[in-house]
Amino acid sequence: MTPTWCRVCESACGLLAEVKDGRVVSLSPDREHPVSRGYACVKGLRFHERLRAKERFTTPLIRRSKGDHLRGVSWEEALAFTGARLRAIRGAHGPEALGLYLGNAVIHNFGAVVGTTAFARSLGTRKSYSALTLDNAPQYVVLEAVLGHATATFTADYAQSDCMVLFGTDPLASQPSQSQANPDGVRQLLRARERLVVVDPRRSATARHASSHLAIRPGTDRFLLACLVRAFIDGNNDTRPSATSVTLDPGGVATLREAVARFTPEVVSPVVGLTVAEIEGLVTRLRAAERPLVWSGLGVLLGPDATLGWWLTLCLQSLLGGLDRPGGWVRPGSAVNLAPVLHRAGLRGADGNNRSRIGGYPAVLGTHAAATMADDVLTEGADRLRGLVVFGGNPVRACPDSPRVARALGALDLLVSVEAFPSDTTELADVVLPVATWMERWDSTVHMASQKPIPHLQVGAPVVPPPGEARDDWWIATALARAAGRPLMGSWLADWPMRWLGAEGVARLAVSFASGLSWSKLLASPRGLVAQETYGRQPLVAQLAPATFVSALAKMTPSADGLVAVTSVRPVDRMNTWLGERTPGAVTLNRADASRLAPSGTICLSTREGRVVTALVEVSDSVREGAIVMPFGTPVAILDDPGWIVPNALLAAAPLDAFSGQPVSNGATVTLA
Repeated sequence: MTPTWCRVCESACGLLAEVKDGRVVSLSPDREHPVSRGYACVKGLRFHERLRAKERFTTPLIRRSKGDHLRGVSWEEALAFTGARLRAIRGAHGPEALGLYLGNAVIHNFGAVVGTTAFARSLGTRKSYSALTLDNAPQYVVLEAVLGHATATFTADYAQSDCMVLFGTDPLASQPSQSQANPDGVRQLLRARERLVVVDPRRSATARHASSHLAIRPGTDRFLLACLVRAFIDGNNDTRPSATSVTLDPGGVATLREAVARFTPEVVSPVVGLTVAEIEGLVTRLRAAERPLVWSGLGVLLGPDATLGWWLTLCLQSLLGGLDRPGGWVRPGSAVNLAPVLHRAGLRGADGNNRSRIGGYPAVLGTHAAATMADDVLTEGADRLRGLVVFGGNPVRACPDSPRVARALGALDLLVSVEAFPSDTTELADVVLPVATWMERWDSTVHMASQKPIPHLQVGAPVVPPPGEARDDWWIATALARAAGRPLMGSWLADWPMRWLGAEGVARLAVSFASGLSWSKLLASPRGLVAQETYGRQPLVAQLAPATFVSALAKMTPSADGLVAVTSVRPVDRMNTWLGERTPGAVTLNRADASRLAPSGTICLSTREGRVVTALVEVSDSVREGAIVMPFGTPVAILDDPGWIVPNALLAAAPLDAFSGQPVSNGATVTLA
């Protein structure tokens, strides 16, 4: 059995790969892994099924003109074709006519993170769009604004908390994540029934397990959070442990007190769909706890005013006794000193000097708002996006207003997809380049080390070789730069050493530069090492009231009434489109809504382009009235067409979160035909 680790989410659970005749035949949890200790969810455990899928890309493909079929070619021909197109677009329209889109498969791949950064800088473009800006961007904006830098991440300490309030997250079904690794979180929550409160429009797996479930109206979490901040702004927390490395700026507390004064239980109650008694009961329960913990997941991060919602969550946790303490939000010591690396790379939580062409949204960790990408293609003007290279993502499925995204990608002069499996995006691509998966490449956890509950670092060689002509992301990114006639990082001095290093060498250099751990010892320890020397524990001062957030809070108003979408739901066996399609599902409605709106068991939905589709309805009392559940990234069966539609086909690309450019998914009003 070969030790490795899962790359589906930040938890990076340890796995054991059983290899026979050069193929991975099974994956199982690794009981000896120092972080996950035998836990792994079903998502990663199924990945070996995808490695030898019949539909997998194993040779480069090109489409010489629109309307032609993709045909297999050699790497030499594919790179020559792509390089010529890249040079032509850049020469005629400038570097900003070219861009990249980075999917989740890149975020959990150190070689791809470095390689795509080097490739983008070789082209001279700042247009790097990413899936990060579709779900988690507000966290990094808030962490930088309040605590000073975007990597000041925390882990929720479920094990030692005596009262946990979870907003819009279902970790028992989909793993504790959102930029915090907690592989043991599921087992901790299973032991915490009497200590657990869930605030969610639906009775999720976690809500069914909790001692209390508050069925809030979708898209209104931020109002309840503001009400709770108001309740605790004056303290009464003298008996709670103080923070060990984070202190609160008194001036910020005073400003915040004034900003939340209007959010009384009586005002908030009709907005959030909870009674005053339910709100006051939650306050009482939090006040009685010695180690309270409040955490917001995708339910808040995908909702309206997502940055304000996550900011208010951080403020509330601060006021409940501070940050960085047992039973609350814990700052784990990191095996990697990541802050100076990001500083050198010029990556910020919100970069006001690097904004999207459409909307002017600041780049988050160096990437532009993906929800503006289609408009960047379709809106005439200087620097219009004309050529796009997609690494490990499916923006047609992931971005809002999917039909418009598909139309935009089809209008590009060049669309390249670096991908292992067919997708809506590869169907439109002019070039498809076969990529190795995380079982088939060198990798390390350098860039994820600050999100682990213990200071752990792991590196690993490929478990099996990639099939056919598939290559790792690093090789492909550097080959594309060479084909375009550009030096990596935009510098000929950096170009040759970086090409010579390869994915293994880049990981080795990063470990040497940012960690006190020995590369040779890491290689000899396939389950990784726990560091004795740690980073990321410097004292911080929390500025709880950034002026821009306070100003936006004063203007915050609830959305209009109507049938409201809940899309932050992921089936337990799926991670967006990574793990292959299963049978299309149904939209879910409360029984009262179904009898009123869909008495026949079907419902008519209107897409953004005016197309009307009839979808199957699943009736469930687990969903509150006024909500319609459409799992994120999951196709919904439609009855008037032999196919399916994804929720993002129904959701608009506007309005976007003012601070991060992230689209509203939860809390969006859905149009009924």
